[in-house]
Amino acid sequence: MINIKNLQESKSFCSIPFVHQEKHFHNHHNICCYSNKRQSDNVNDNSLQSFNSKKMYYVRHKMLNGEKPEECNDCYYQEENGLVSPRQRETHGWMASQDFTTGLEQNIIKFLNNQEIVPLSYDLRYSNTCTLKCRMCNPYSSSSINAENKKLVNIWSEKFHFVENPRTNHELKIDENIKKIYLAGGEPLIEPYNLSFLKNLAQINPSVRLIISTSLSNLSDDFREVLDKFNNLLIVVSVDGIDRLNNYIRHGSFWPVIIKNLSLVKKHEIMFATTTSMYNVLDIPNIVAYFKENFPQYCHCIFMVNNEEELFVENLPTELRQQCITDLEQTLENAPICALDGLTNLIKTLKINNYDSERFAKFVKYTKILDTARGESIVDIQPKFANYFME
Repeated sequence: MINIKNLQESKSFCSIPFVHQEKHFHNHHNICCYSNKRQSDNVNDNSLQSFNSKKMYYVRHKMLNGEKPEECNDCYYQEENGLVSPRQRETHGWMASQDFTTGLEQNIIKFLNNQEIVPLSYDLRYSNTCTLKCRMCNPYSSSSINAENKKLVNIWSEKFHFVENPRTNHELKIDENIKKIYLAGGEPLIEPYNLSFLKNLAQINPSVRLIISTSLSNLSDDFREVLDKFNNLLIVVSVDGIDRLNNYIRHGSFWPVIIKNLSLVKKHEIMFATTTSMYNVLDIPNIVAYFKENFPQYCHCIFMVNNEEELFVENLPTELRQQCITDLEQTLENAPICALDGLTNLIKTLKINNYDSERFAKFVKYTKILDTARGESIVDIQPKFANYFME
């Protein structure tokens, strides 16, 4: 008999490989969105074959035997450095619901009995269509960045690459056994495939745990109408600053529009998600205080950018760190519960002697190129960086 409690406390186990599949618009089937490791090395595998592949067999088998599969090293590395990893957050979240726990347990039992298992949770990416050009994003997640990079590739080819803009209408059997759906992009609230999918889902499984990650810069009447048909919807609003700072980091966004759209979806559960980068690391205390004062009813989580090394918070110069750490530690004392893990991870990361001057130089180069292309200036947004951007 499986002891779920023991698995939750395991140093190797993660719920995701047993229940979840990310379906990318390139027709990739990933284990999760945190490391983008494929479920199968065979690109021709369909969704179910991929979920039950030899690779997934070994990943699951190792986890249940207390071993750490290399596909998940990113999470294990974070934990070794004292951080709270996505593995820990996701497993805790999945086991917080009895219905979810039962589904997980059933899939584990089937796996141990050498039976085929099906995903209970999906991360669906239909396209990279997006109107914003967020500075910590990439062409795989934004068609607007992709278009911009085509113009900048000759300036810095190693950084400003571009891709095709595919759109895939994933075939997915919608039934009441699906526990969780996560929609992202691109911008999920402008993708027509998402709208069609949500209309069908609302008819068959309106109580599914539906999570939509959005900038909330766009909210049409059609999307608003279909969202109101779900009774277990969480809207994760990505905001990385207040007003001008958010507009700068998430180029193309307009703060008053976000605030207006918030009022239109307030009947649903809302969570704010702030991705900390070089652009806003010094402003995190102000951002946390703003949401605590103005939206105390909503959860506010803090994350760190992990896919664009120029923007890693580790790049913060040593002469700015101590005051930043002090400010963050003071914020931690009165921060909302949802923000505690993220703030703690941030503080621990900044306390490590990990500054790299070459990577900081890349941050300056990257920022100058985008500022020139977009007619912006980081000095206007973050004056404390002025000395580093003087010619």
